[in-house]
Amino acid sequence: MYGKLLKMVRRRRWRTVSLLILFLGAAAGLYAYALHQWQAAQSALQRGQVSEAHDRLKLCLLIWPRSPAVQLLAARAARMSGEFAQAEAHLNRCLKLSHQETAAIELEFLLLRVQGGEVDEVAPLLWQCVEDHNPETPLILETLAQAYLYNLRYGPALYYLNRCIQEAPERARPYYWRGWVLEHLNDRTSAGEDYRRAVELDPDFVTARLHLAEFCLQMANAEEAAPHLEHLNRQFPDRPDVLARLGHCRFLQGRNEEARRLLEAAVEKLPDDPYVLIQLGRLEIQQGQPSKAEHYLRRALTIDPTDAEVQYLLADSLRKQDRFEEAEAVLEQHRQNEARLKRFTQLLREATERPLTDPDALCEIGRLFLDGKQERLGLYWLQQALEHDPAHPPTLQALADYYEKIGQAAKAAVYRGKLKPAGHAVSAASVKRR
Repeated sequence: MYGKLLKMVRRRRWRTVSLLILFLGAAAGLYAYALHQWQAAQSALQRGQVSEAHDRLKLCLLIWPRSPAVQLLAARAARMSGEFAQAEAHLNRCLKLSHQETAAIELEFLLLRVQGGEVDEVAPLLWQCVEDHNPETPLILETLAQAYLYNLRYGPALYYLNRCIQEAPERARPYYWRGWVLEHLNDRTSAGEDYRRAVELDPDFVTARLHLAEFCLQMANAEEAAPHLEHLNRQFPDRPDVLARLGHCRFLQGRNEEARRLLEAAVEKLPDDPYVLIQLGRLEIQQGQPSKAEHYLRRALTIDPTDAEVQYLLADSLRKQDRFEEAEAVLEQHRQNEARLKRFTQLLREATERPLTDPDALCEIGRLFLDGKQERLGLYWLQQALEHDPAHPPTLQALADYYEKIGQAAKAAVYRGKLKPAGHAVSAASVKRR
């Protein structure tokens, strides 16, 4: 009896030990996996792959919820994806866990303020960090550049991107963003060089590769675009924006049947995407179906009534249907929008060469944005004009007209109220310019 009892105790003891070993092994495995996720999240954020970093940080936050480092990285990921409230919550959690505001937390708060719109107020503080050789200098410069790009302030954005490339020439994103700015300033040669460099530095930078391919297609260089698009299509066989650009590429290569298949597959998933609609319009015109082209192009115009390229193609489709008067009316709109775009590019190029302080020019940029149905940017640049001359009559008039048009009579009245004295007195800034 005693022997049986001893055997039973021994069996239970070994079962307990075995379970303990299994538990410790599982815990060690989970810890190792979490550590891998932590390192991968850091790497993903450095490459700008924010959604991947978010996914990898989920486990880290479960395993180490009281780690200031994990909370700080989660704050950075949230900030970079535009989730500012979540970023602030992580930073406040950081403060409680750290019991004080460290330099890293303070820096992240400053970066959050920049992305929240306080770029001019915070930029001098961040620039001092750069001058002090802060180890996060590349991130600081990238964040400043992005904040200025958000409002298309190309001059300071280019300055910070150039400095970032100087400080960290191995980072791909600054080359991509600088290429985007240079493309919009019509420096296509330099833009292409920067796009190619970005893809060379980071072959997995999907946005840069796709944009490089699109850039090549705009230059009718289908042969350079094709390998990039075929690579992306293998990686993302059902991604509609890739299908659309590959369809455009096949159209330029004269492979029209394949182009149609790809573009029609893309438009099923992106029925209101102007790029897809434009390429289908081109294809129908080329294949002698102008009425079908008109259908796609008019749909594109409902999305952006000021798109000069769509207007030109629509006029072509109307001419091919012998509707010459309609075609001429559309061409006149095309000419007006081409002139608007040319003037817009000229003003923004001037703003890259010197700080733009003339309220007349700032107001004109704002009006051009509003004309192009880009209300956020239009209002931003009009407010910039008022920063330099709070009584600038054309700006006050533009704001009053805008708010009247969208049915916000109270706001319109505020600006009209400020405008009334302008009929009898000229603003001090206007006198100074004269």
